[in-house]
Amino acid sequence: MIKGILVKPHELPELIEFKHGYKEMQKLVEGNFEMPYLFNDVDIVVNEEGKFNGSPPNRFLYYQGHLVDIIFGNILIVDTNEDGETVSLSDRKIKKYMEVFSSQHIFLD
Repeated sequence: MIKGILVKPHELPELIEFKHGYKEMQKLVEGNFEMPYLFNDVDIVVNEEGKFNGSPPNRFLYYQGHLVDIIFGNILIVDTNEDGETVSLSDRKIKKYMEVFSSQHIFLD
């Protein structure tokens, strides 16, 4: 099982455990997924069609004080190992990203 964080639109982030695998991640983001956001230490998984399929807005991303993107639909936050495999978040990352995604507005470094 993998520990990750699921962030649904207009909700607080939730710590979840899910089975390793492509299909499980698809279920969580409700469709085919992509990882388009550059966070330094985690992978942000979203529905690749979230902006176009009627999914509600979820979180607003800012960089240097400017709005750079809006994430639509569910967000799954996971980690990867050196081989690129999806793995559980560490306790430190769980604490950090539960706090970061508790806001509707995410400020990137």
